[in-house]
Amino acid sequence: MSTPRNQAPTDDAPPEETGPNDLELRGRPAGLAPPDELARLHPGEPFLIAYSRISDDWRKHNKKKAATSSWAAGKGVANQHRRNDRNAARHGAVIVHRYTDNDLSAAKRDVVRPDFQAMLRDLRRGLTPEGYPVHGIIVVDQDRAQRTDRDWEDLVEALTLVPSRRFYTPSGPMDLTDEAEILKTGVMAVVNKVESLKKKRRIRDWHQDRILDGLPHSGPRPFGWKEDRETLEPEEAEYLGWSIDERIKGKSMTTLCAEAKKRELTGSLGGEIVPTTLTQMMTAPRVCGYRANRGELVLDDDGSPIVGVWETVTTPEKWRAVCATFGDGSTYLARGSGTRSITGIPKTVKYLGSSLLRCQYRIPEEKSDGTVTTRVCNARIAGVRASSKRSPYVYSCSKCSHNAISGPMVDKLLERLVLTKLKQAEATYIKPEMSWPKESQLRQKADKLAGLEAQWSSDEISDAMFYRLAPSLEKEVRKLQRERAQFELAAESKQEAPNEVARKWLSGEYDLSQKRQVLFEMFAAVQVLPGQRGNKTPNPKRLIPVWN
Repeated sequence: MSTPRNQAPTDDAPPEETGPNDLELRGRPAGLAPPDELARLHPGEPFLIAYSRISDDWRKHNKKKAATSSWAAGKGVANQHRRNDRNAARHGAVIVHRYTDNDLSAAKRDVVRPDFQAMLRDLRRGLTPEGYPVHGIIVVDQDRAQRTDRDWEDLVEALTLVPSRRFYTPSGPMDLTDEAEILKTGVMAVVNKVESLKKKRRIRDWHQDRILDGLPHSGPRPFGWKEDRETLEPEEAEYLGWSIDERIKGKSMTTLCAEAKKRELTGSLGGEIVPTTLTQMMTAPRVCGYRANRGELVLDDDGSPIVGVWETVTTPEKWRAVCATFGDGSTYLARGSGTRSITGIPKTVKYLGSSLLRCQYRIPEEKSDGTVTTRVCNARIAGVRASSKRSPYVYSCSKCSHNAISGPMVDKLLERLVLTKLKQAEATYIKPEMSWPKESQLRQKADKLAGLEAQWSSDEISDAMFYRLAPSLEKEVRKLQRERAQFELAAESKQEAPNEVARKWLSGEYDLSQKRQVLFEMFAAVQVLPGQRGNKTPNPKRLIPVWN
């Protein structure tokens, strides 16, 4: 009388009807008898351990696509185990333990396969964790177990510690102590490795061809474009272009993200637009039509950026300018809204005059000879909350703790000074014609670098010479690119007429960050004289502006 081996499905149950949860993908198969009883029920039959692996479980990463499929994450490895069950039954063997490495490549050297390593340990001791003896391994194909030459050698060594153990595939058991079988599996290992390398090269070449043809990236739809990745999505593109323009003018990331929420816009995957993701959207080279690969701007043979076939949101000049607002790093690697601005203006805070104000309290100091002198504190003054209804916040010096002034009064006076200065500037304003003076120098260095790379590619110069000369040239090109981005950022703000700045200030179009930018451009500092103790009447004469 026969006993079910592994509860394996029959041929009448098609793979599509069984989900991954219907099989135990790891450990002892369900319903398997204890070791002693199983040996009595199946005398003389080999006990096998089964291994299943799949490189890329796309259902695990693409939930949206998986939801429309009859397959679920883990279905690939489950199907391999089902075939292992059938093949074991066909060859008169019993599977006593399953090992599974899902979504793990066998070709990448830095990938660790935990169940593969656990399988090797159990082979060396000859028992599964539940105490079943191991008489062999079964897989659906040799390349499921093979990763590198060293992995295959480790597997063969662990398996053949007991010479009678066999390696099972759908075609039957193999004796890996036999010279003919060693030669055959060794050849298959080489063939599998070559196929893996060819597949990687084909994928790499496919991506490179798309890059050189200016075709968009594969993967999820980028925000601002439709599913074809070439046509603009009007509402998203308009918002993205507006965000780039306003960021260049100084708006904070918080303000820009609040506008997205107001417009009821979400990211291309449905998530909320937050400063980090918006930064990535704005600084991606695709917004101005440029093509990037692995964080590097792709250049043609002449050293010019490759232009994609998709519609653009903004111009290259504005793209470089917005990248420059996030730091002085590579303009096409600007990431993270928390990166310090290159403008030198401190990070936006809650109060208009914070860090612009300077304490003028004189601190007494006693010298070694007993004489007493004073020095000006000159520390930056920041805004802090206060309990007074008349003055809900004050500007107070935290260094000397002897100088504080009403916050609303200071802000009102600063605004009055700014608007008066703008009105005076409007009378003599002439829109500047600004062009970056080092454009030819950047072009020369970029051409020189491109020529050096061309010589190296055609074997006209040695590797040693290329790697000796290229780094310094690349550093100079990056430095000039940063300078150009900073210049364009400054030029963008300087070209705005004074009356337009005043209008935006009064209308509320400027947020706190932009108002502070105007202040820092207009004032070098604003000195705050100490007040009289007990005098609660605000005194504007305590403020002394230091103009730029």
